[in-house]
Amino acid sequence: MKPRIRATAAAVALAHSLQRLVIRVYEYEIDAHHISALVREDRVSGYDYMSHSCVSGDLPNLYHQGEGSHFELMPDGSGAYSGFDHDTSSCFSVKVTRREAYMFDYKEDSYFAYNV
Repeated sequence: MKPRIRATAAAVALAHSLQRLVIRVYEYEIDAHHISALVREDRVSGYDYMSHSCVSGDLPNLYHQGEGSHFELMPDGSGAYSGFDHDTSSCFSVKVTRREAYMFDYKEDSYFAYNV
């Protein structure tokens, strides 16, 4: 899974779970704040400051314009999300706990962390 898609999925999960705009989600892997997201009635709008591009769609179907990537993010309840990245044909999961999102990328077989 591409790193930009991982970060975007985490930001959207945080915005959806917290039910508010999240500004500049912090990505531990690269030590940077770089993506914002808002979810209203399952309509997603976001911006990736690193690639200077928009993220949009209706849950679960999302599109990252800068990466030209389609991916799915499905709320499973209680801050849990499952997802699928169409470009790399890989699955992932996200768990939001308070102001942090923990993602497991099955293709990378690794965890990634993000916070607001």
